Amino acid sequence: MLVQRNNTISTRIHPIYSLVKSRAQRGLVFTGTTMIALLVSSNLQPLPLHVILLPIITMFSTLSIYLMNDLVDIKIDKINAPTRPLASGAVKKQDALNLVIGLGVGSVAIASLISTLTVYLTIAYLLIGVLYSVPKISLKDRSFAKTIMIAIGGLTTALIGSSSAGLFEERSTIAAITFMALIFVTSPINDLADYSGDKKYGKKTIPIVIGKKNTVLVAIILPFAIAGFFWLFHTQLNFGVLTPLSITILSFFALSILKSIYNKRDDQKHVRQKHKKLVFLHYGLQIAFLVGMIF
Repeated sequence: MLVQRNNTISTRIHPIYSLVKSRAQRGLVFTGTTMIALLVSSNLQPLPLHVILLPIITMFSTLSIYLMNDLVDIKIDKINAPTRPLASGAVKKQDALNLVIGLGVGSVAIASLISTLTVYLTIAYLLIGVLYSVPKISLKDRSFAKTIMIAIGGLTTALIGSSSAGLFEERSTIAAITFMALIFVTSPINDLADYSGDKKYGKKTIPIVIGKKNTVLVAIILPFAIAGFFWLFHTQLNFGVLTPLSITILSFFALSILKSIYNKRDDQKHVRQKHKKLVFLHYGLQIAFLVGMIF
């Protein structure tokens, strides 16, 4: 009886684990943004309860959004990402749907423990995910709208982090806008890795609209543009010199990866592998803001 019960529990937990694992990296990127916004807006003195709950809100809601997108994109993912749990058939659609709903409701419930503003921002973030993925609306299929929606989602997760201090705290807002800009580097490169499936199903992503070559060139320019902005205005924005210096170092890190992608932009497997390294730009950017506050 005990063995049977353990097998039943394992059968229920395994699909959840597989789905969460498949999107954990994306969840951590947005959750990190929430955490940095919390630290910046509280001047590095956040309440312990906020440190615990606010990142959970973003992680739950982000996982809900991305898994909802995976449910919609099963056919395309069979071409672009056949190893994902839903595309491979390893997890049932109903299990994924239950998790999407549970995570979404859970994130709003936890947000209610912080403030009404946090609840509104969490609901707004989830609605962005719905507009992004749901058929007939599906903004992800409308050229630049896809990346713009991801960028707005990134802004919202930062605002969730600073919501305990008010809607627009100066430094956390600047950090949020910069995170939005950086999404225009990483998201189109992810679309570049999905080029074949997206083109087959008539999606209008940035690489399809402006071409693979131009997509990589824009991605190369943007980090240096962000670094230049902070070199000019970091004092006015109340960040130390280590912030523009760190972003400049990150720009050269991005350049080394993007150069490799540029040379093999038709090799989708290579692009996908390199894109995983580009995700570290987001973590590096968050650290740049922290060191700029401390030093």
